[in-house]
Amino acid sequence: MIEKILKSNIVIAGAGLVGTSFALSMKNRGLSIHILETHLPDLFSQPQTDSRPISLSFGSVRILKALSVWDELENVACPILTVHVSEQGRFGSTRFSAQAQKVPALGYVVPFAKLQSALYHAVASQSDIIFTSIQSIDAIQTDSKGAEIKTKTASGELNIHADLFVAADGTQSSCRDLLGIAHSEKESGDVARIFQLHLSENHHHTAYERFTKFGVLAVLPLYDNHRAQLVWTITPRIAKKIADWDDAKILLFLQDSFEGRLSIILAKKSAQFPLKTVIAEKQVVQSAVLLGNAAHTIYPVAAQGFNLGLHDAALLSDVLMDAKKNLGDLSVLKNYEAQVSTHQEAIFCITNQLTSIFELPLIGRLRGLGLLTTDLIAPLKNKLAKRTMGIAGKLPRLLRRIRYE
Repeated sequence: MIEKILKSNIVIAGAGLVGTSFALSMKNRGLSIHILETHLPDLFSQPQTDSRPISLSFGSVRILKALSVWDELENVACPILTVHVSEQGRFGSTRFSAQAQKVPALGYVVPFAKLQSALYHAVASQSDIIFTSIQSIDAIQTDSKGAEIKTKTASGELNIHADLFVAADGTQSSCRDLLGIAHSEKESGDVARIFQLHLSENHHHTAYERFTKFGVLAVLPLYDNHRAQLVWTITPRIAKKIADWDDAKILLFLQDSFEGRLSIILAKKSAQFPLKTVIAEKQVVQSAVLLGNAAHTIYPVAAQGFNLGLHDAALLSDVLMDAKKNLGDLSVLKNYEAQVSTHQEAIFCITNQLTSIFELPLIGRLRGLGLLTTDLIAPLKNKLAKRTMGIAGKLPRLLRRIRYE
């Protein structure tokens, strides 16, 4: 086996959405950036037919515009003009609108593959960002001088010295383990069932969060204004109750659940996956940081996963650019961790409230009152809207569209 040694200012493990976004946020800084990925040929050759939608908050779109990525997405993006949150059979609901927030849209829905492709194209055009195909990362050692990363490639061993190592390798992050960072994991048996909905009427760019006795229903409008995607969160108890439901019974349930607000004529199940919450006990160590799902994996019902990771990446970029020290200096990274914690904790709270309490006795009545209160108290409603739009608290330069140049 041939052993090679490489030096880089920043090494990113994972060429997913968050890893590539962070790399772009650090472009043109006179830094060498390497992105390590085990599936590079697949990523670049896969057909762009994956139409899974991903919801982008208003703040995320601002960041993507600043990264010069949005132009490739704008023509396939469906704006979300209204979000309607309610509970079946309960009094009280709340409605957020782009008009009330004085923005063109609360967010946008784009095909996952298009977003992935746009990020790859943007990265590939940067001479200071290099993709490196690896088979595995076997060891990571960090100290005040940087990070030493031992990898295997098709041609032999590759050892890399980085001033800063960024682990963006997903929920089951092996890098997190190699860095010795513990994490908490909550796996309650809940699942998300994904349905493609066909509508007889225009969806009017409205997204829904609907609480029912058979689970939480989250609906995203799609570019075709007669189609939408449903994410149905189902607990083990509910799964037993609906085990014998056929397609007709499911369609009837969905039609009844939205009480005429959404004209569903066909619901086609496209996927199902288990849900879990994974939170790292800390996000930084000397010369290394966790980013994206490696740092925090949350339920998708509030559509905040990628948005949270992108917001974190933009703030990390700010902190690193402001620092006059080594990129991996622990005090610098702890500053980043302190800055992102407020927004992260607020999003965790919103997500937990949407997923963990809808089955508790009497909670529906209390939540109905809460929704009504939120709708009646304008400052509370505006604060919640800005948080989910990704424009609350400390805003990264990229979100404010202030460039470093």
